[in-house]
Amino acid sequence: MSHSQLTDMTHNLMWTRSGTVWAMWRLEPLPYGYRTTDAKEDTRALHASLFRALRGEGLLLGYCASTDPTTVVQQMIDGLDMDDREEWAAECVATLDLLKEIDIGRRAYWLAVPLKNAGSRAWSEPLRAAGASLRDAAAMPRVGPSPRQVRNRLEQAELIRKVLPSSFNARPATVAEMTWVQIHAQQRGLHLDLPVPSGDATDPVTRILSAGASIPDVHTDPSGETDLGRRLTPWERLKRRYLKVTNLETTEPSYQVMLAVANVPSGGIAFPGGEWLGRLDESGIPVDWALRLNVRGRDEVTARNRRANANLTDQFDQRSEENRAGGSSQLVTAASDLAEYQGILDSDELEVEVEHTAILAVGGTTPEEAEDLAGELAKHYARSQFKLVTDAAAQEALWDAMLPGVPTTRAVRELSQITTAHNIAAAVPVITSELGDDRGFLAALEISGGRPNPVLIDLAGAGIRMEVAMAIGVVGELGSGKSFFLKKCALDAVARGATLVAVDRTVSGEWATAVAPIPGSVVVDVSENARFSVDPIRIFGVGQGARIAQTFLTTLLNVDSTEEQGVLLSDVLEAQYLSAYQITSLGALVDHLTSGACDLPGAEDLGRKMNVFARKDFGAAIFNPHLPPLDMDAPAIVFWTALLELPDADELNNPMRFAQMSLEKKLGRAMYALITAIARRRCMSDSKRLGLFIVDEAHSVTSSPEGLAELRMFVRDGRKHLATIILGSHDPEADFGDEVLRGLIAFRVLMRHRDRTLAARGLRWILSLPVEAPVEDELVDLIANETSPVLADQGVPLERRGECLMRDFQGRIGRAKILPPATDERAHAILTTPEGADA
Repeated sequence: MSHSQLTDMTHNLMWTRSGTVWAMWRLEPLPYGYRTTDAKEDTRALHASLFRALRGEGLLLGYCASTDPTTVVQQMIDGLDMDDREEWAAECVATLDLLKEIDIGRRAYWLAVPLKNAGSRAWSEPLRAAGASLRDAAAMPRVGPSPRQVRNRLEQAELIRKVLPSSFNARPATVAEMTWVQIHAQQRGLHLDLPVPSGDATDPVTRILSAGASIPDVHTDPSGETDLGRRLTPWERLKRRYLKVTNLETTEPSYQVMLAVANVPSGGIAFPGGEWLGRLDESGIPVDWALRLNVRGRDEVTARNRRANANLTDQFDQRSEENRAGGSSQLVTAASDLAEYQGILDSDELEVEVEHTAILAVGGTTPEEAEDLAGELAKHYARSQFKLVTDAAAQEALWDAMLPGVPTTRAVRELSQITTAHNIAAAVPVITSELGDDRGFLAALEISGGRPNPVLIDLAGAGIRMEVAMAIGVVGELGSGKSFFLKKCALDAVARGATLVAVDRTVSGEWATAVAPIPGSVVVDVSENARFSVDPIRIFGVGQGARIAQTFLTTLLNVDSTEEQGVLLSDVLEAQYLSAYQITSLGALVDHLTSGACDLPGAEDLGRKMNVFARKDFGAAIFNPHLPPLDMDAPAIVFWTALLELPDADELNNPMRFAQMSLEKKLGRAMYALITAIARRRCMSDSKRLGLFIVDEAHSVTSSPEGLAELRMFVRDGRKHLATIILGSHDPEADFGDEVLRGLIAFRVLMRHRDRTLAARGLRWILSLPVEAPVEDELVDLIANETSPVLADQGVPLERRGECLMRDFQGRIGRAKILPPATDERAHAILTTPEGADA
């Protein structure tokens, strides 16, 4: 039986049996995946700064942590009043069942550092540690550190934290986290872990592992000798390169293999591309890793190198005869390496020497499982010319070395390597491809690494908290899953309490099917089959409605607002004028102008011009005063616009063709601008309730200057009014307006595009690259061939549907897989794609 090396824990401090006090911090990983080379270089530089901030010993940990499905569901209801959210409650219950079938999790990072025992602490701390061990042996109660000792050590630890790069947001670890790390090591591979404590005092795991928590005693058995019931011979131990670890409270043994990085590629480590710790999760193997560090400053290393150089000179002199015979190649190589290493240190006065032992650990329920995982891991690294060693005699020492509070032993030092901070920073160990928000609806699983991780989207809060535009763009080819994601966002948002306005251009009207489960939803046909009026005067009243109507009619009639007919239009749409003549609709305004009741100059001509559209069946949604007005209080409104015609770019830009444009196209152009104006006011009418506007084919709005202007106002002002817009497109450069508007779209999703040109355009947009900037072929291949791939014999395999590249509100980029709703009814509404619809 073995006791923990820790005798006391408080705040982020650990007192140990060796007489050393350790401080520990939780590190926030840096976003890294699918970024530009310059951005990756910046991340490497931050890692170099992290190593350079340290002196002496340190321990950097990257542990695999499970995510509790209950925690995810709690995040889905956080901040919501669930009393009238029956549909969302059902979705959350179904999601809980779904996530229980998926091994979800993420990697957690910590930095632990032993604090120096200066002055009287050099003898008082070891004496105190010895007293603690005696008390344990005598079963006497422990005596914790005094408040003064704790205060002094906290001050000492804070001095270290202050020099760490702020980008890692180093937060003092909690007692719960420090306990979790110790217990996790005892149960590696058994899937018995609690989730990593959040650091929040209200977190149930934090409460369980905090005050009064103790670390169970553990039994470590090299080579699993107890399984055989006899002592093993040295030869047998060599063949059983694992450690049996038994938590004496659960008694279920964990079989673990610790591997050390022994050699790196002889030609050096490529960067980017050689991130040997940062990209570890791509192996698909659950691996914990630890970096045992000993960082020395430049002056200390230079002095040591001078002594080493003097020793080499002496050896050259003593072997002068061999030198003449050509037998000094080893000495020449050593001298050359030493000179090169010193040159690196001399070239950067901030550079330090980092002696490190990289330890990787896998675990399982049986020796065979653990050894198989270790073999797969060794092969994974061998493909990059890294050599991992599994030293049977050092398994226990390496296991200990992965725990804060344990001194570095000789066995660990023998496996160490020496390099510079710049070189080891190429491993970029503390990075993440994590996506999404800390609450919201479950949109997808992040799949950049080997273990899926939930992606939550908080439409109502993320944009406000991060002060970015509440806008989402979704790009992909026909059938890539673009519309599926838009409908998923819509139904989840409404179920959580949002209002919805969507534009549906599909001939089959797929959005009518999607919103069918929403009680009170309205589908508005704006063609000749109109059943509702979208006349802005009837919807919004003569005040606000008249202003919207003026913009609509100016576009429809193509009149200049400052010329005679434009001024007349402004006059008759004054609220005072409309009220005086009791005009309550645009249809009534046409009658008023054409009947001679208006004595303003040019009134009859203006009325006749409006009547050209009013008497056509396709103008009924605007000018028919007998249709019931659209109910703006409906929870979901879908404008079905499949029969609306739109002008092409040549018709808009060529004055001759513009003049000859059909009435249907003129109405279509103005109608999309009107719909956007209606949606903007509807979504921004209640700053306490999220308003969501979805346009599946954004070019229908952005193709006209008026529609684009409305869209710009929506994107710019949405955050102030709790309004979110989601745009769909096949080509962001063509459909998402100008560079400014494209740049304001904070949350970006790129789905499959087999056309490499369009794939490259989508990648430039999601990576924030300039138009025409080169895009790596590897990334184009990812979108064109490896995202929801279409197989000749079966289409897209079911398990590959919904794949995409995603950039969240925080600017992090990673691969994801969109999830359907968990309840059958909502999933059916989204997955049922009528014939002819764009999936």
